[in-house]
Amino acid sequence: MTVFKDKTLVITGAGDGIGRATALLAARRQAFVVLSDINLDGARETLRMLEEAGGRGAAYRLDVTDRDAVFDHAAMVEAEHGGTDILINNAGLAMMLEVSRMTADQLERIMAVNFFGVVNGCQAFLPQLQKAKGHIANISSIFGLVAIPTQSAYNASKFAVVGFTEALRMEMKEFSVRVSHIHPGGIATQIARRAVLPQEMDNAQSREDVQKDFSQFAHVTPEQAAATIIRGMEKNKLRILIGRDAIYVDILRRLLPARYERFLPFG
Repeated sequence: MTVFKDKTLVITGAGDGIGRATALLAARRQAFVVLSDINLDGARETLRMLEEAGGRGAAYRLDVTDRDAVFDHAAMVEAEHGGTDILINNAGLAMMLEVSRMTADQLERIMAVNFFGVVNGCQAFLPQLQKAKGHIANISSIFGLVAIPTQSAYNASKFAVVGFTEALRMEMKEFSVRVSHIHPGGIATQIARRAVLPQEMDNAQSREDVQKDFSQFAHVTPEQAAATIIRGMEKNKLRILIGRDAIYVDILRRLLPARYERFLPFG
């Protein structure tokens, strides 16, 4: 069982959405929360909300694609806060591009954030987590379970997170470090508005349209997602599914591994 009280939790992508909601809930469970985000203002706002509610934490700017910066961040956490007990690699980037139109730079960018950001975080904090017999949770996606058109790069990054996390869990058994991968379905966040889009769609109106379309499937609030994440980690679940759509898709993939696309509720 993962206990949050009096533990140090490090969470990336904590400037809004699932990251912010999870940080706030962990703080209510009396964890000291180390918040980071590439948007420092967002991380500081989360910290303000956390402290206003009586929680404790600290906020930092962090680009998870910068490996040296992530390792420096881990060293700072150890020096200033005594090391971490729990790590949630949450930072992520969405993309909507067909394979035929996707550039190598675009693919590398999403893999850098969604996959290598996870790798960097895990490797940087592993010594601390092994010492603490802690818990690592890596955010995948509903699209780490199934693939859909225009999401090939995002699918690749999130499927990679699953494979990496499951292997890591096996390796960490001897160190008593718990490891989970998390699959949010449609969560009411702003991730679609910040997605990488085709050039002709890269404008304010198109982004609003994409966000509006996404919102039709986003029926779970960040706060509900955070509650599922915390409960799943407390129960030491390997796979944490968030939302009925994620549960449905997981069952569908198991039952119809070669034909599931016919029955997907989106795409």
